[in-house]
Amino acid sequence: MSEFNEDLSKANGDAANARKDFLEVIRALEDEDLGRERRGGWSIRKVLEHAIHSEVLYGRLARHLRELPQPEDDAVTVPPASVADAISALESSRTALDEAIDGVDEDTFYTLHVVGHEEYSVLSLLENVTLHDREHGPQIQEILAATG
Repeated sequence: MSEFNEDLSKANGDAANARKDFLEVIRALEDEDLGRERRGGWSIRKVLEHAIHSEVLYGRLARHLRELPQPEDDAVTVPPASVADAISALESSRTALDEAIDGVDEDTFYTLHVVGHEEYSVLSLLENVTLHDREHGPQIQEILAATG
């Protein structure tokens, strides 16, 4: 297996594992938990809205890096009304991201492109997606522990 294929497989695997862990945290929630918040912090609903919205943007960024057209029916994220809504939205946003990355070539995977005031490659984008899920799962658990 080439270095590119190994790196792509690892990045995709890390993102999938982080999402699996994140979804385990979310599936343990009750709908009533969505309104829980620590003083001075976001509610669980807001954390989930942020996670969904961010992944929609990561999907758009992946398409931009690959010079692919953006979807016409660009989803507007809204606060999830239920745990099931949050899970469904996260599944949809991940599917869109996976589709945006599917078939990426080696050059686009590694080459950094300036986007706004940041630089991204598809690899760095996947690393960000992984870190994002790993950040917000524990954040939700901390909110639950602090408000239990």
